[in-house]
Amino acid sequence: MTFIKKESGKNAGTLKNYYRAAKLVCDMNNLTINWRRISKGLPKARNASNDRAPTIEEIRKLVEYPDRRIKPIVYAMASGGFRLGGWDYLQWKHVSPINSENAKDSEVIAAKLIIYADEPEEYYTFITPEAYYALKNWMDFRASYGEKITGESWLMRDLWQTTNMNYGARWGLATNPKRLQSIAVKRLLDRAL
Repeated sequence: MTFIKKESGKNAGTLKNYYRAAKLVCDMNNLTINWRRISKGLPKARNASNDRAPTIEEIRKLVEYPDRRIKPIVYAMASGGFRLGGWDYLQWKHVSPINSENAKDSEVIAAKLIIYADEPEEYYTFITPEAYYALKNWMDFRASYGEKITGESWLMRDLWQTTNMNYGARWGLATNPKRLQSIAVKRLLDRAL
């Protein structure tokens, strides 16, 4: 099996996926094969990734990046613990602030986020008040430039021209938002890092 790994350029985890697919096809067609012998020849796959959670100092440094979108992205992901793919589904209606029960002091103590809304993998998570206020400030900033913010508004969107210059065709319009996909969020985080 080492020959297959070197020739095809596949890593051990990918080979295991091919093995599983072939085993399923054979099992579904009642083909008797000694799978234990074949699996012994497969290289060992690494089960855990090599990443770690960022330190508080790294998060502080990251949010200093001059793009306004970075602070709500980092705060929401760090406190909510969701993956990049969640940004493909997050709209303003999926953010629900939770206020303190004290009637005279109605401050936000957390916020509930619905991740992967209307998908089979849908779940909810909670974010800190700082993360909620970062998202709210971002939405308020967008509204101040003329975007109509509704529950259907995407949490992350493209940039738009904020000055009265006639050039800059790559910038969108504040009133015509385009959703920022998760791959663009990843690029933004990579640039900030």
